[in-house]
Amino acid sequence: MNFYDQHCHTHLSFDSEESIDNYLALGLEKLTFTEHLDLDNPVNGGHDDIPDFEQAVIWQQEMKEKNDVDLLLGVEVGYVPGQENRLNEILSSYDFDIKLLSCHHNRIYDYMDTKETNAKVESSEQMMDQYVDQLLEAVTHMTDVQIMTHFDYGFRVHDASLETIQERYTEKITEIFQQIIKHEIAFELNSKSIVKYKNLDLYKWAIPLYLSLGGKLFTLGSDAHLASDYMLAFNDLKKLLQQYGVDEVALYEKEQAKMVKLSELSFV
Repeated sequence: MNFYDQHCHTHLSFDSEESIDNYLALGLEKLTFTEHLDLDNPVNGGHDDIPDFEQAVIWQQEMKEKNDVDLLLGVEVGYVPGQENRLNEILSSYDFDIKLLSCHHNRIYDYMDTKETNAKVESSEQMMDQYVDQLLEAVTHMTDVQIMTHFDYGFRVHDASLETIQERYTEKITEIFQQIIKHEIAFELNSKSIVKYKNLDLYKWAIPLYLSLGGKLFTLGSDAHLASDYMLAFNDLKKLLQQYGVDEVALYEKEQAKMVKLSELSFV
């Protein structure tokens, strides 16, 4: 099965220095790079981080001709309220295969900032409250996307127990899941969240909640910023989904989902 990781970054993303050659060295037949599109990014002094999509289009042709590799055009859209028109104008210029939707910042700070990295950060509760509200707005208004990524992004750096998150955010997370189900946006299992940020318990809570609401679309994404993290822990993600009776995941190309049986997938 020609399966591919649907959440990867290269040096075209502001927070990665990875070269395409390191991904090509993996010997894959199909790739996608989902570079960060984050406007008014406080991590970069409020500048717009817009990937060089023209370079990505050139890579598509070069990889096909020189390496016989199909490169799909992807993007990770970082949503902030009030940016819809600008984001849609940028996105409309290209024929994307995969569009991911995320919330990373609120123009003032990134949701993974701390007092040590940004003096403007608020209390954990205020930051998490704002993140969840912003994510709900994102999946309500930016619906021409295929995948909602790392739903737990705004919880990663906070010392909040699962019980606290459940008590404080179950209602809003339920609304978020209802919106992505309504708009047929897939729920990503983000292995960076699960492995590196140790948020497995959050996903063990969220998966059955999503399923109970009628959710069916899952994807696997490593959020790789290094080629060495490509398909990170995908076997573990596969087993996790199977524990909840999920037997297929969505694989996107030309913004269309192809459902792939987990039983047919084996990751090294």
